[in-house]
Amino acid sequence: MTTVAQAIKATRGAFKDVASVATWAARSPAAAAALHGQNLVYFNGAFSPPTIAHTHIASTLCQDPDTTALWVDPEPARPGKERWQDETMEERVEMCEIMVAEAGLGKAGVGTLRRDLGPELGTSPELFRVLRAMLGGPGQGQLIWALGADVFEGMQYWREKAMDCLQPGDTCDGICIFTREGWTEERLLAAAYAVGHSPCNVSVLPMPVDMLGTSSNKARQALVQEYSSTGVPDFGALAMLQPGVAQFCLSRPELCKIYAQQVARL
Repeated sequence: MTTVAQAIKATRGAFKDVASVATWAARSPAAAAALHGQNLVYFNGAFSPPTIAHTHIASTLCQDPDTTALWVDPEPARPGKERWQDETMEERVEMCEIMVAEAGLGKAGVGTLRRDLGPELGTSPELFRVLRAMLGGPGQGQLIWALGADVFEGMQYWREKAMDCLQPGDTCDGICIFTREGWTEERLLAAAYAVGHSPCNVSVLPMPVDMLGTSSNKARQALVQEYSSTGVPDFGALAMLQPGVAQFCLSRPELCKIYAQQVARL
């Protein structure tokens, strides 16, 4: 039997729009059947690298009894900002696979849907319509979008498109917002007011206090410092990362060089 992880992996490079879902399903019936009717949470981000905060979010989402599948989707570069993100795309996909495996997330898989749809459709409601088509269309399964509070706050600047992404039965049935350092209940309410009334269900996933300061930026700094040092790596200094992710990064000189360039730009 095809697992959710195998099915999501089988979608990589397959989709260009909603119409391409039917072609893929006919070519990969076992994978299509594995995703049909699932209560799917879509969790996208840079994951450069994925930290223990990302692992906590993914684990918490998988522990929800209403969630039957989690789609982790490393993002490509945004238009005009191709440097670094595109150069590390394959490595970030592999790091997310390590994160999922090391955390024992049997409900989760790693896809590349935003990259596959391209810079225009990959940042449009079409992305969620593709996911909805994989679930079987309207009335089949459930689709939830997990996103950071900063992304939610930013919706006020693209409100019309945001509302199109939050239409139950067509795009998302709900959103799950995870908080970050500096976010208070008052700021979250202010963001909700600025965005406007959401037509779908909204839930909030508060982060543990000891993870609020965890970020990929800080993880990159720690990796660059450890990579440039001599002797045996101090994995204690890389506590923001799962051991497998830290080992992977340190074993990839080109990746560490790119991270060093990013850190130097701070």
